[in-house]
Amino acid sequence: MKFNRLDISELKRKNPRKAAAVKAAVLSVFPINEPKKNEPKSFYSVFLKMGSFALSALVLVFLVQGLVYLNSANKVKGEILGEATSAYQDLQNAGKNIGSQDFGSAESLFSSAQENIQKAQDKLDNFKVLEWLTPQANSAQHVLAGASLLAQAGQKLTGALGLLDELKVNNTGLVTTNINDRILENRNALGDARDLVSQSSAEFKKVNSVPLDYEQTLNSAQDQIAELLTILNSLINIEDLYLDLFTGQKTYLLVFQNYDELRATGGFIGTYGVLNSNGGSISNLKIESIYNLDGQILDQIAAPGPFQPDIKKWGIRDANWFVDFPTTAKKLLHFFESGQATADGVLALTPKPFSDILKLTGPINMPAYNVTLDSNNFQDLVQFETSENYDKVLNQPKKFLADFAPVLLDRMSKFTKEQWLQFFQIISDNLTTRQAMFYSSNPKAQQQIETLGFSGKILDADFDYLNINNSNLGGTKTDLEISQSVNFAGRILSDGSVIDTVNVTRTNQGKDQNRDYMRVLAPLGSTFISATGFDDYDYHASSADNFSVDPDLSAWDAGQTKSNVLVHTEAGKTEFSGWVNTAPDQNKTISLTYILPSKLKSNSLNSDSYSLLLQKQPGALPFAFNANVNIGEHTVLWQSPNISSQGSQFTWNSNSQKDDFWALVLSK
Repeated sequence: MKFNRLDISELKRKNPRKAAAVKAAVLSVFPINEPKKNEPKSFYSVFLKMGSFALSALVLVFLVQGLVYLNSANKVKGEILGEATSAYQDLQNAGKNIGSQDFGSAESLFSSAQENIQKAQDKLDNFKVLEWLTPQANSAQHVLAGASLLAQAGQKLTGALGLLDELKVNNTGLVTTNINDRILENRNALGDARDLVSQSSAEFKKVNSVPLDYEQTLNSAQDQIAELLTILNSLINIEDLYLDLFTGQKTYLLVFQNYDELRATGGFIGTYGVLNSNGGSISNLKIESIYNLDGQILDQIAAPGPFQPDIKKWGIRDANWFVDFPTTAKKLLHFFESGQATADGVLALTPKPFSDILKLTGPINMPAYNVTLDSNNFQDLVQFETSENYDKVLNQPKKFLADFAPVLLDRMSKFTKEQWLQFFQIISDNLTTRQAMFYSSNPKAQQQIETLGFSGKILDADFDYLNINNSNLGGTKTDLEISQSVNFAGRILSDGSVIDTVNVTRTNQGKDQNRDYMRVLAPLGSTFISATGFDDYDYHASSADNFSVDPDLSAWDAGQTKSNVLVHTEAGKTEFSGWVNTAPDQNKTISLTYILPSKLKSNSLNSDSYSLLLQKQPGALPFAFNANVNIGEHTVLWQSPNISSQGSQFTWNSNSQKDDFWALVLSK
């Protein structure tokens, strides 16, 4: 797990020795991320910030502070400052041009900045022999070197962004000529930019003579460079992943998950698709009802226990049962390959990405259906057209989506460069919030998917962990009318034991009952203490007469029921699961208490840390999460951002839009 860079400045002023000990303790437990105080909406805004703030301030500050001590340089000081001033103005304007997608002008300005920086460096080199007398002048050399490398990186980056000019889409998909070759070329340019930024970072780290007033300026520049490196690495990884996924002929299973009927990895699968690609271009795209595919599957496998005895046979429509998406994806592929040809992977989508894309395209008219789709009505209209308002004679309930896909692609063919950047940001946001997830049967590609955070995998945690996962098994589309809130309380005992209590409140604002199978995932080995609020648990094994038993479901079944809760394991976690049925206009609260498997070992001679990872369920609506941890007799040496305290009580909250993480470093 990662969190923002360690900030112990207040403790350092009061007790430098203790501050050093705290820092060592934290670094031994957690990797520390560079801060993201104003995380950019897209990668090009990082260069905008860097050009207009960090470089313009640093170059002038250090040259003025450094050269003033070199009397023999007085004659050329004005010339050097003039070159530096021109350079930072070019960098500033280049950043603005990137922001407005004028990549050609930006590339020219980066080139001009590089030339002006080189002139300043050449003039300063005449006095290199005196640098040992004046540390500030030596720092000025490193700043100029760093600025020069960033300007070169800017040229590479803007050249790579020119790919947006070459993107061509029609109603059959991406049709850019030799798209894979172009992406490989683009990936190499991004790699060159990353290497130059990395070298620039090394130059800035050599700046060791900084006026006190400008320490924060240097820190900000280093933070921004680190942020740019992170983004460039992500872009490179994404392009590497694309090439792995779409080189040669590939077949992918698409599953469309309706989050109004929530399931473990996003929602009920009413529609599926098969995407065939060749060299990065779509050669065929078929979309139809999942029931068509289910009818071709001959395997007779018993459904998961909570479906029994009402639904005896397990089908692909219910195969997204496991909370860990890679595990679910393997089941989806197994069912798919039982009825059709093999596939190279799975792409799971909720309606959210399409609603977001419609904000870019604007409303799309479907005259054959007498409807106009927009970002606000997409979910409701698609649900209506595919579930109720279809030709019962033709019996093609999913034809609406099949007809919508080429119309959407045709509208995207008219995207401007700015819209393409916004489109990529939409895809990134939906992958981050798990409204879209990938699985690849290629181990290398799958590792890249997991590294990028697009896999939907249940994550490892340093200490405490929580995941609230809901599956609607009542056949009603009611989850968009369910409001959920979670109050979490942790208590650290004198011996270091930790007791957690989780209270989940669900409010049904709809007209139909919501029949929910809730799973609460905690660290493996957590011990059940008590539970209230769960409905009566009628336990059924994942088996039925004349049906085979799936071994993964059999392993999932193993456990004990206590207070209407099945205590068992899944995805490397202890899982507490049970029924929470909420009638219309009803509030329902469950309370669960358990003790963690690990103890804190802090004492007067050393420190230990408590941390909590909250992992989001794919497709689920955000919910209010409030946490309170009572540290008892312990004292806090350090805490991650956004934690408040009063006495021994430490509190924080989240809107659970995506995964969240908090940490405390403790001693006694």
